[in-house]
Amino acid sequence: MRHTPLCFIDQDKETAERNKDEVPEDQMGIRNLVHTEGIFESPIDLNIAKMKDINLPLLEWYNFEIPPKKMKVTNTGHTVIFSAKWGQERPYLEKGPFFGKYVFSNWHLHWGANEMEGSEHTVDGSHCPAEMHVITFKSSYLTQASALKEQDGCATLVYFFKLQDPPNPAFQVIIDALYDIQKAGTSKKLTPTNINNLLLKFESDYFFYWGTVSTTACTHYLMWLICRTPIAVSAEQIDALRFIFDENGNQLKRNFREVQPVNNRTVLHVCPSTSKYCTLLQPPVTQFFRSEDFSDRS
Repeated sequence: MRHTPLCFIDQDKETAERNKDEVPEDQMGIRNLVHTEGIFESPIDLNIAKMKDINLPLLEWYNFEIPPKKMKVTNTGHTVIFSAKWGQERPYLEKGPFFGKYVFSNWHLHWGANEMEGSEHTVDGSHCPAEMHVITFKSSYLTQASALKEQDGCATLVYFFKLQDPPNPAFQVIIDALYDIQKAGTSKKLTPTNINNLLLKFESDYFFYWGTVSTTACTHYLMWLICRTPIAVSAEQIDALRFIFDENGNQLKRNFREVQPVNNRTVLHVCPSTSKYCTLLQPPVTQFFRSEDFSDRS
């Protein structure tokens, strides 16, 4: 494990005591876990049999149906990032494990050299072919850069990808844009539309844990919320991700990190359903979206 400085500004005791009386006991219990479990690195293996059930207020989603003013996909040389700008209040989440609003920032993808790898987290010891991370940050910190310095500043929503025979039309528009962003540092504009077609909303029946992401400069605390329902895509769509290039001009075939030890940290199953036979649920056979909603703009 890399030993790097923790970049956060701790909450003062007076504020912590004041907030303690303003949130449900289970939410405060989750908040306090950061002091003992937030230091452990991500990603981890997820096994529903080893999780602790907990009931929280339902996660609430706002403004995700409002189209942004601008949308684009970018090849950073390390991943593909989807970003957008709104002319009004951007989409955000509340309730669940959160104290306050957590606003949408961007999402990015992780994949591997073949269908047997790609996801950062593993499920019952096995990889999925790809994984999407939706980055959110607490609105009171104003920017993602500022939020990363706080213990409760950022939360990542995790979506696994599973394979199906037909392509996913909504995801295909992203795949089509890859031909224009094969070179690292290039971007492609998309026609603005609501991002509900790209994200699966979940209010309950999800997983939660505290972890960190290390950079060369420091280590950032993150809350991880994992959706149990995978996004269904075709093998050809995942394969297209392997034909973009990194900063050295090499094909970017593997951009996922190694799984880290759980280290006895608490992994929670929030508002669980009665379906607990498997860690992940089955995705719809085909997820239909109007592909014309995602036409590109040159």
